[in-house]
Amino acid sequence: MMTAAEFIRGGLARLHQNLDGCLADPTPEQLHAVPAGHPRANTMAFGLWHYTRTEDNVVQFVIQERRPTVWMEGGYARRLGLPPVLQGTGMAAADAQALRIENAPLFRDYMREVWARTEDLFDRAGSNPGLLEKMVTVKPLGEMPALSALGQVCLAHGMGHLGEIELIRTLVGLKPVAGI
Repeated sequence: MMTAAEFIRGGLARLHQNLDGCLADPTPEQLHAVPAGHPRANTMAFGLWHYTRTEDNVVQFVIQERRPTVWMEGGYARRLGLPPVLQGTGMAAADAQALRIENAPLFRDYMREVWARTEDLFDRAGSNPGLLEKMVTVKPLGEMPALSALGQVCLAHGMGHLGEIELIRTLVGLKPVAGI
C-alpha cells in the first residue's frame, strides 16, 4: 500500500512536470496577459512565481529549519529583477498583475532547482522518517506536521494554481498542459 509520503511525492512530481510545461511555450505577452482584463485576475507569470516561491519557502526555510531558499542562495531576485522577499501571498492584485518574468529560461532554471530540492528532501526522509513527522509552523496556517505542509501547502495549493494557469493558457490561445 502507498504511504502518504509516497502519494504526496508522486503528486508533486506530476505537478512539477505540468508547471514546467506551462512555461515552455507562452510568448511574453501570453505569460503576462490579464485574463479578460479582469482587475482581480492573476497572470500565468504571477501564478508560476508565487507557487514556486511558496514551495521553495516551505521546503527550504520552514521544514529545514530556516535553511536559505534557492531564491536567496541563487540570487534569483537580483538576477530576475523580482522582489527579494515577497512570494505573492496577500499581494495587491495590481502589483501581482504588474509582476514580470523577463527571463523565462532563467526562471525555469529556478523552478527546476526548487523541484530538485523537494525531491532531495523526500530522498533524505527515506532514511530519516522523523523529518516529515516533525511539527513546523506555516504562516498564516499555524503548526502542522511537515508532511501536512507538503500535502496542503505544496501539493493541494499547487494543484489549485495549476488549474488557474491552465485556464489562463486556454484564454490566451494555448493548449492545456495537464491533459486532464
